[in-house]
Amino acid sequence: MAPHALPRLARSLPLLLLAGLSAGCSAFSREEPRACPQVRVDAATAGLTVFRDGPGRDLTDVELQGSFAGYEGTCAYGKTGVTVEMVLSFAVGLGPAAATRESTFQYFVALPRYFPEPAAKRVYTVGVSFPANVDRVIVRDEKLSVHIPLEPGATAEGQDVYVGFQLTPEQLEYNRSHPSAAPR
Repeated sequence: MAPHALPRLARSLPLLLLAGLSAGCSAFSREEPRACPQVRVDAATAGLTVFRDGPGRDLTDVELQGSFAGYEGTCAYGKTGVTVEMVLSFAVGLGPAAATRESTFQYFVALPRYFPEPAAKRVYTVGVSFPANVDRVIVRDEKLSVHIPLEPGATAEGQDVYVGFQLTPEQLEYNRSHPSAAPR
């Protein structure tokens, strides 16, 4: 080592040690990231098939079909729990029996941990308009927030959030008896 390099290294050493120590301290004081709740879609409520009124239940009687196309979401921990923000997307198609190009459907967001309390499930209504000559669209709903209360320092792991189409008993039975009928 050159004789003139030693004084420069000796002057830099305290700064290097200070930088290393402050980086080490902040590394130890950081809170580990906690898990976000899982968003789950039950197979029985993952699809929607709306038939026109009457006894017919074949393809020619379908007014509307839908499926989940995906979601985007984040979660953030606060003093009282975790807040999940998400935007759900749906693939929706008109059926041969549709009498109009305007429709609505409903979906739910549920927190099974809080059942049977009213806050355990919320139902949302989505309107959809089909442009001329378009029979299938992707509908992206507005951002929604779900707050899950937690004890301080607790994690949301295992606090699943369920989403699904809000179905009538007949639609639910149809989905259960025709698992391949749900649109993909």
